[in-house]
Amino acid sequence: MNLSDMVQGENGLLIELRCNNSFNNQIFEDIKNYLNGHLHIWKASGSIPVEDAVSIFNLIDELSGGSRFWTEETALLVEDAALEIQDIISTLET
Repeated sequence: MNLSDMVQGENGLLIELRCNNSFNNQIFEDIKNYLNGHLHIWKASGSIPVEDAVSIFNLIDELSGGSRFWTEETALLVEDAALEIQDIISTLET
């Protein structure tokens, strides 16, 4: 599965958040595994492919936006997820 499908696809993380107000831990783990698995490729090439970059931007934007419909537990999971994604991407700088 590609990153775009995991983030914005029919059964993606953002659809779960928007439609069901729930955070799918398994999809988030798949996203983190994808990112961590591609970091060395992106770092070596000096760039992230546009499709992946757009998915990352959309993911961080949506996770950072929050929602008044989420439970406190979901809101905390989402906040932590946004920070984790940012930390993963930040490793490209080193």
